[in-house]
Amino acid sequence: MKISNMAINNVKGNLYKYIMYYLSNSFAVMAFFIFSNFVFHPAFDYKNLGGHIVAQAGAINGMIICQVIIVVFSILFVGYSTSIFLRSRGKEFGLLSLYGMTRGQIKKYVMIESTIISFLSTITGILCGVVFSKLFLMAMEAFMDISLPFNISLKALILTATVFFLLFEVVSILMLFNIKNKEIVQQLKSAKIPKEVPKFSKKKSILGISLLVIGYVAAWLVKGALVVLGMIPVTVIVIIGTYFLFTQFSIFIVNKLNKNKKFIYNKINLVAFSQMIFKLQDTAKVLFLAAILGAITFTATETVYSFFTEVPKISGFDTLENMIIVQKKETFKDTESIDRVEEILKKHDIKVKKHHVVKSIEVINNSNEGSSETIDKTLVISNSDYNKLAISQDRESISVREGEAVYNFPYAVYDFNGKQEEIKRFPFEVAKLNLNGENKEYRVSVEVHGGIMSLNKVGYFDLFVLNDNDYNQILDIANEDDIVIYNGFNLDKWKESYDASMEIKEMLGEKYQLSFYSQVLPYRGTRKSFGMILFIGFFISFLFFIAAGSIIYFKLFNEIKQDKVEYGILRKIGATDRELNKIITRQIGIIFFLPFIVSTTHSLFALKSLSNLMERNLLANGIVVMLGYMVFQIIYFMIIRSVYIRKIDYR
Repeated sequence: MKISNMAINNVKGNLYKYIMYYLSNSFAVMAFFIFSNFVFHPAFDYKNLGGHIVAQAGAINGMIICQVIIVVFSILFVGYSTSIFLRSRGKEFGLLSLYGMTRGQIKKYVMIESTIISFLSTITGILCGVVFSKLFLMAMEAFMDISLPFNISLKALILTATVFFLLFEVVSILMLFNIKNKEIVQQLKSAKIPKEVPKFSKKKSILGISLLVIGYVAAWLVKGALVVLGMIPVTVIVIIGTYFLFTQFSIFIVNKLNKNKKFIYNKINLVAFSQMIFKLQDTAKVLFLAAILGAITFTATETVYSFFTEVPKISGFDTLENMIIVQKKETFKDTESIDRVEEILKKHDIKVKKHHVVKSIEVINNSNEGSSETIDKTLVISNSDYNKLAISQDRESISVREGEAVYNFPYAVYDFNGKQEEIKRFPFEVAKLNLNGENKEYRVSVEVHGGIMSLNKVGYFDLFVLNDNDYNQILDIANEDDIVIYNGFNLDKWKESYDASMEIKEMLGEKYQLSFYSQVLPYRGTRKSFGMILFIGFFISFLFFIAAGSIIYFKLFNEIKQDKVEYGILRKIGATDRELNKIITRQIGIIFFLPFIVSTTHSLFALKSLSNLMERNLLANGIVVMLGYMVFQIIYFMIIRSVYIRKIDYR
């Protein structure tokens, strides 16, 4: 029999071992091809680039970064997976040596196997990529608001096939150096050498837990800019702690359980957990790697999903009112347009919950006169109008005396502890306000931080609140051109008001170009951008998720022959099929879900750090992502458990 025939028959006969390796590689190839096909799409030819050039360039750069991540990941994944395969086949290589095969022939035999799987993975990945490219392009059309007709790029095909086939082959060749000359007898007896009871270090176990506690406490407490500074050291601490958790502490816990007579002699626990300590020792490094991959996956998904859900707040266009229209000068008496705004909203089934109308006066702030700073225009409103707005927003009302003014700074600034800072933002004791050449001076008694109106969206920044009498005195000398009417609309379904806002914007025309703001317009564009990032990020995250499960799968199925012997012995001494299924379920369940639990815990604390940085509560987002991945994990576990039990065949 030729070596090539032996390799082909081995792949066929042990397909269950290779299936997850093959599928994981195929998924990586598929993702790379889809991104490549997008990058090489004719719509992104420089000759065809139009007004969306910035968005398109950003999307292309994002895809290229994703491609680099996939290639780097594939190198690490293929290398680690191949090394697991080779280490588990010592007995097989020993037999081949016994039958006369040289080390070179064994390497050729393994290389042919790898080439077959590499070829099949590449072809399958490209074919799946072709099938799903249309859906991907349709999604990108929606996110980027451009036309992307279906197209299969020959450059993408050649690039994907070349990169991945060469990558798989080169990594496989490098891994062949792990096949070393050993005594045939040593290789044949490797599976029969009795295992020693795993040893562990109490000091390392305590160190591992201590490092995790330190990392978690730091992630929970550190706030503000310190989050960024502490990110790398906390990550390193948690990774080291995780390694000791699996290699030392897990064995320590199982050892304690085995010594607990009440627990160990309870039904099938004696068999399940007496073997568990050996499985944990054999799979400790694999579980560690799966946990780290899982933590990366969950944290990345939670982060992108959090940005996606927090778009209105993190993008700076979250406002007190959902729609703002300012009337001044030529539009000062334009009541017809305001009436039509409400009609258009009603036509689109958008109800107006509140409509604030505030009359203010535009003045020149001369308080910094004589300094190098610019002189700014600002607004003044009456104490009564301020209090009406404050009550509607559940804020404290104020009382302004005659001859005094309250300065309203538009932003509330918080310190690292989440408390509002009381730093003085208006550096002068007296506000010098000029209207039509006449100066008025008011002593600034109080500052209020946090805008009472969303003025920064319609050309203003801050404002002063005056006593009603002082305000009326200024109003008496003001011209119509100095009056500014602020209309703030709170809508019940503002996220669904895009069409209405576009119609209103068109109706108002150029004269309201700088005086109209609708929250849904920037929200829609930014949400599309973050939606695209979430969509792309999910591809990469799901690749890591599959890889984390696949690594555990490799380890389980590469040791299935020895497990089959052990379960067969238990069957012969009287264990029922139901009891054996319970033992298998518990052992596989612990191996499979332990990294998942550690990963989700790591990611939730990482999300807490992000919450501290953004000053938002993102826990709900983390729970949503965790539950989503848990569904996949349970389905994955049930499939693998079913296949594993069929392959054991202990009857």
